[in-house]
Amino acid sequence: MAETLQRSYGSLSIKGRLLLLAGILFLPCVGLIAYVIVSMAQSADASIRRGLLYAAQTISGAVDAEVRRYLALAEVLAKSPDLNADSLTDFEAEARRVGAVSGDARIIVSDAGGRLLFNTMAPAGKPLGERTPEGLRSQDRAFQSGRPHVSDVFIDPGSDEWVATVDVPVFKNGRPFRCLSIAMPAANYTRLLAQQRLPADWLVGIIDASGRYVSRIPKNATTTGQPASAGWRAHAAAEGISEFPSIEGDRVINANAHPQLNGWTVGVGIKQGAFAEAISSTVKTATIAATTICALALLLAAGIGRSIARPLGSIAVESAIPGVAAPSDPPEVRALNARLAAAKQAEAESAYVLQENFRLLARARDESSRTAEQLKLAAKYGQLGTFIWDSSANTSHWSGEIEELYGLKPGTFPGTYDDWLALVHPEDRAHADRDNKQALMTGELNSGWRVPLPDGSVRWIEARARMLRAEGGGPQQMIGVNIDVTAAKEADRKRELLVHELAHRVKNSLAVVQSLAHQLLPRHDAKVRDFTARLHALATVHTSLAENDWQGADLAALVAGQVAPFAGAPDQLTTSGPTVLVPVELTTQLALVIHEMACNASKYGALTTPDGRIAVSWSLGPDVLRVRWEESGGPPAREPPVLGFGSRLLTRTVRHLQRSFGESGLTCQFEMPWLDTRSEIPAAVVGEAT
Repeated sequence: MAETLQRSYGSLSIKGRLLLLAGILFLPCVGLIAYVIVSMAQSADASIRRGLLYAAQTISGAVDAEVRRYLALAEVLAKSPDLNADSLTDFEAEARRVGAVSGDARIIVSDAGGRLLFNTMAPAGKPLGERTPEGLRSQDRAFQSGRPHVSDVFIDPGSDEWVATVDVPVFKNGRPFRCLSIAMPAANYTRLLAQQRLPADWLVGIIDASGRYVSRIPKNATTTGQPASAGWRAHAAAEGISEFPSIEGDRVINANAHPQLNGWTVGVGIKQGAFAEAISSTVKTATIAATTICALALLLAAGIGRSIARPLGSIAVESAIPGVAAPSDPPEVRALNARLAAAKQAEAESAYVLQENFRLLARARDESSRTAEQLKLAAKYGQLGTFIWDSSANTSHWSGEIEELYGLKPGTFPGTYDDWLALVHPEDRAHADRDNKQALMTGELNSGWRVPLPDGSVRWIEARARMLRAEGGGPQQMIGVNIDVTAAKEADRKRELLVHELAHRVKNSLAVVQSLAHQLLPRHDAKVRDFTARLHALATVHTSLAENDWQGADLAALVAGQVAPFAGAPDQLTTSGPTVLVPVELTTQLALVIHEMACNASKYGALTTPDGRIAVSWSLGPDVLRVRWEESGGPPAREPPVLGFGSRLLTRTVRHLQRSFGESGLTCQFEMPWLDTRSEIPAAVVGEAT
């Protein structure tokens, strides 16, 4: 059998053998292509499913944001003192003013039994009646849980529109007293879905806890309040991907997500037919491309086989000189081998020597080629170029990559030092020239500059180089690289912009909280004034951190900033101690402690009189910051009969607290940890502050 195969193979011409080789190589390629196409189909399937789930989670977050807007407004109004009064006249004026400012907010107040007491959307003089069954159920759940509750959708009798309510319970003497509700139009969620700009063949919907549509796009045959399909209702509690028939009867692949603030469900789905078509399109495109590539490869292999076989066939002639050939050699080779047999014998010894020399030469050439190719790839993808500067001749040789960095076409750099300096940005030429000339003495160059490009943009260049000195000790050549660091410079600039923008937004948020406190809380209440003062203290700390690029706050400046609002004159405060940069993790805690002590001094201590003085000193140990607060020139200090916020803050924030209430004033010493600065102000203290 083996001899038969050998004879059959030996009868094949070179062209036939090349075609056989191409066929053998082609079969694994076909299998690999099939595997790639199947993998692409699976990847497309997974990608679409991930897209559905991501879209559902994004819309769920948007639904929470919409509900949170109404919930924040309801919770602020529910804390109004006028709401707990027997008469709602003052609260009605406040609620109508807030409703007018918010735009679409409909504010409702009902008693514990569901009787409507106030409705901003009801015409004047019209009886209000009772809450709807859906609203009453949501109100009861809010009273039972003691927390706000979001209702299912129902038709508002006053406007004949589909709405859902945010119900906030109000208790008096520990018993249900009233319920403040804000109606959210269902149309808001239709607009929210329309803003997502999802693919046209995707189905997007929101259903409430009872399985009725809040909104759906495209609507087709569905309306708000209509029950969702049985399949979706059965899978509504499941998170992630599920499959079921839609309300139109089409089989859909659906992704569920659940908002955190209500019992609703967000679903994003795609019809199974559209899903299969998307995957089929990907597979079809890949199959066509693979088939085309295979056909071209076969044609190319056939052409190359003919080009190899044709010249060999032309030299395959009969020879009278016997040659040695294997039975498996093709006929052309056997004929040629017969003519060359005698010549090979004579050339054997010289051929061996030549072959060995060629082998060594080829190895050296390959090593050199690989090294050059590695350097070329490193320069190309590392965005760097190389240069050699002959300082004595004042000439430079640049690689093509470095010319591209400077916006020049390859081979167009004139080659002198002055020509290079002219390409540098005018504002950077002086220090670039200085650094290069300094490198002649130091032997090392480490500098950077900007380069204006022909299109008007600017590129940052970083230079690294070393001097090679002549035998006499003088400078001979500088060899180095220029690297494009524009992206890194741009990233640093964007980071600084983001930090400043974040600082600005936090300050605005604190200002908004102060504004809400002034508008919604009693203005003459001492607790309200203390609350706004603490907000101002936090804003001052934030400003100090922002000015120091969030590296910390200067302790002396922090103390002065917190005491200044309460002191009548600058000389009422003296500070002493080493320069200390308070870590970010400790800044807020220490600022609030100093603020409370200064506030108490302005009410009961040294800052109540013009002659009062406060001395603050500190020292820094290996793992602790020691602070001493000493008052003088004021009234005698008396231990407070009731433990206030300031005292609770001190005892729960600092360590080793020592207070002395003497005739000359209060003296207080405490310590704060300096290495482990991750502790935060206890939640209970913060809660009492508000």
